[in-house]
Amino acid sequence: MTDKKPVTDKKSKYDQRYIAAVDAAAAVFAEKSYHGCGTIDIANKLNIKQGSLYYYFKSKEAALEAVCLVGITEQTKFLEELISKELSFEESVQAITRFSLKSQQERGDYMVVFNNERKSIPLERRGKVREQSHNYHNMLMDIFRSGQVKGEVKAELDILISVRAYTGLLSSASKWYHAEPDIDLENVLRQFSEVFLSGCLKPV
Repeated sequence: MTDKKPVTDKKSKYDQRYIAAVDAAAAVFAEKSYHGCGTIDIANKLNIKQGSLYYYFKSKEAALEAVCLVGITEQTKFLEELISKELSFEESVQAITRFSLKSQQERGDYMVVFNNERKSIPLERRGKVREQSHNYHNMLMDIFRSGQVKGEVKAELDILISVRAYTGLLSSASKWYHAEPDIDLENVLRQFSEVFLSGCLKPV
């Protein structure tokens, strides 16, 4: 009698295939835009039949939701871990900037799709992505507010405007950073940090 494979093995293989499917969807959406492609393009990227793709995504909208959810969840988890370390405001901004730029370099498709295509997710499917986005924004607000309370950040700065300016700076990199593999991460990190921190940090 042949032993049955454990359910966990089957689940692990499915998870691996699902991740590959989400990666493929991210690549296709980033290259062709959400409205410029179909599920056939994702299937071709995976070298599978279009019908087989529905084993992972029931629709193109579901594929977009999955890509955006992966992109923002990775950023949110990083912030959660960062806050637990109780770093200075300057150290926190440098760490967030570094992680964001590395994500642009290593997971650029996800960042591009999240920044450019997430509004194409149907309203009824935006709940999870919106929740993670709000969590990310609120944690950034906490980091900036904490820096101001500690006297590290200029008291006259509006926290909401500062956070929006910072996220705008990070998002702008998605338009070029991932497409330039030879660019020096440390150089971009230094310049991004200097540009932003020079306007935020309270003079010593």
